[in-house]
Parts: sequence; structure tokens; C-alpha cells
Amino acid sequence: MSTDQTTRRSGRHRSGGRVSVPPAIAPGAGGPRLAGLDVARGLAVLSMLVAHLSPVGGVLDLSEYLTAPLFALLVGAAMGLALARPGTDPVRFVADNALRGLLLVALGVLLQALYGQVDVVLPYLGVLVVVLAPLAVGLRRLPVLTLGVAAGAAVLGPLVTERARDALAASGSSTGTSARHVLDWLAAGPSYRLVSFLPMALGGLALALLLPRLAAWRPAAGVGAVLLAAAGVVHALGAASSGGAAAYSGTTAEVVAGTFLAGGVVAVSFAVADLAAVGRWGVRALDPVLALGRLALTAYTVQVLVLALVSLVRDGARDDSWVVLLVTTAAVVGSVWLLDRTWGTGPLELLVRLARLPSGWQPGAALAEAVSAARQRREPPAPPGSTPPEE
Repeated sequence: MSTDQTTRRSGRHRSGGRVSVPPAIAPGAGGPRLAGLDVARGLAVLSMLVAHLSPVGGVLDLSEYLTAPLFALLVGAAMGLALARPGTDPVRFVADNALRGLLLVALGVLLQALYGQVDVVLPYLGVLVVVLAPLAVGLRRLPVLTLGVAAGAAVLGPLVTERARDALAASGSSTGTSARHVLDWLAAGPSYRLVSFLPMALGGLALALLLPRLAAWRPAAGVGAVLLAAAGVVHALGAASSGGAAAYSGTTAEVVAGTFLAGGVVAVSFAVADLAAVGRWGVRALDPVLALGRLALTAYTVQVLVLALVSLVRDGARDDSWVVLLVTTAAVVGSVWLLDRTWGTGPLELLVRLARLPSGWQPGAALAEAVSAARQRREPPAPPGSTPPEE
């Protein structure tokens, strides 16, 4: 789980709530929530906790291969579904996601400064959101081209990572801290990087076209089984190759297998959500997972805050222990579930929804005003005492 061999590891809106959330920023304001996506996000959060804190490997190592690809793929799937809603303005969509992506970067930098034993993924996801939004606008109705671009990016990504790391090594200390962070986010990161996340997110963008057909559990389970089997085959082939398919390595095999694995988990999540809706026990049993999915950003932040506090109490000891895993999981699930049942959302989810352009903003209006003002400045002033011509 180590990223630098030393310290870091990569590792709903409810009616009747006590807090009234403005409709413009309420969860699901842009359209109805899909329970399957919330289940998948909740599983991503649980997988993240295991990847960060589990003291043993074995079957739990699967979380190392799943967590980051699932987060990245869900970013693409969510963008595809958002763009499919009638009346979505592409320019506003790109601008709003740029604001939200920058917010994720800023939050991630703060959390990383607060706690250093995990490699915080939020800055990488923030850069992904900024870069993916314009691509999603152009590719959302072209699934074959989208998958082709994803495949090309999966092949070229390892080459870009190698060149970026070589450039950083050659530059040594001459590269500033800010520039080094940007290069890490884009291509050279030890655990995460845009060039690895982008193919996964493009896979999610293509999968978004299929999700409306996965409302019933049988087709969802079938698609999930196919994608999970494909993930196993690609991983086995990659592991036997010279490049390997280790978690966080960014090799083509790791990226492709991770994309298939994440897509399969999303499809299975849709099947589970449908089965839960049919059974009387199901919805209530899934409530904690659904809450984690609806408040995933708050859950991630609570995790880092709890780990920072635990680190102070334990005098900076390593956090790979069952006790830390159980305490952190209980704190994250309990706090998020409470917020979901009382507020109907989380504070960071509200903040992200507030990160948007003003409702009266029109694409190009500011540019048109600037051009008009420039033209007026170029016109010669009227002579003193003259009157404008009558129309």
C-alpha cells in the first residue's frame, strides 16, 4: 500500500429532514438520483477505508485495485448522466465543473497537509473533473469514439508517466513545489495521476449510456458478470507481462482491468439496488451504504479528520490496524448516516453544489460587454456643445 515506501498510502435528499435545503442546491436538484450509483459510491468509500487501514492483505488487497478506478469511473458516469438531462447548457456545464474541480483540488491540498499517511485522491479527481468536462460534452453521444479515446489513453498513459518522472528526476530541486504538485497530479504521481484516471472516467462516460437499461437486476447482473470476468482476464494477462498489473502502477493492464472491475461493480450495484427495492428488508439494510454514497465527499473528509486525530492520540504511529480501521469506519458511517437522516445532505455536498455560475449568467455575455465597451472607447468624443443627431 505504500506510495513512496515511507509514509503515504493510497489507499439523499430525504423529505421531512430537519434542515431546509434550498431547491437550487438540494441533492438531486439536477435530476433524480439513481440508487445504483449511490450504492457504488458507498462501496467505493468502504473500499477506500479498507485500502487505507487494513493491516493484512489477501482478499482485502482487492480494495487496492478497486477504490481509485471506481471513484474515477463514477465521475465519468455522473457527467454522462448529467449531460443527458434536457436543457443542459454545455458551456455552463464545463464552467461549473471547472469550479467544482478547483474546489476539490483546494480541499485535497488542505487535507493532505493535515494528514500525511495517506495519499489524498481529491486533487487528482479535481483535475480529472476539470479536464473531463469539455471532453464529455463532445463525446457523450459517441460511445465507440469514447472507448477508442479511452483505449488510446490507456496505452499512451504509461509512456507519459515515464517521461514525466524522468523529467522530474532530471530537474531535481530546480522544479518548484507547485510545479511538482501539478506534474504529480497530471502524470507523475506515485499512486494516482490524471493520465491513469482519464481512461477510467471515459469508460464511465460510455457506461452512462447503458445505465438506464440496468434498472432491472437481471440485465444489471449479467453486464456486471461480463465486466468482472473481463477484469480478471486482463489482470491475469497483465500480471504475466513485463509491465505487470500492480495496483497504482498505471500500466495499461492495470488501467484497463481497473476500468472493467469498476464498471462491473457499478452494474452489480444496480442489481443490488433493484433487489433491495423489491425485498422489504432491502432498502433499510442498504441505508448506511446509500448514505455513504450520497455524502461521499463528506465521508472522505471525515475519514482524514478522524485519522489525523487518531494519529495525535497514538503519537504518529502507523494506522494499519484493526482498531483504527473499526474506529474510523464507525465514525465515518455513523456521522454520515446521521447527517443524511437529519439534514438530508452533507456540508461539503452543499458547498460543491454552490460552486456554480450565477443563475442569470449567459454564455458570452461578459465578452460581449467587454467588446462593446472597447468599441465605445475607440469612438471619437463628441465636440463640446454638440447635440446628438435626431433619429
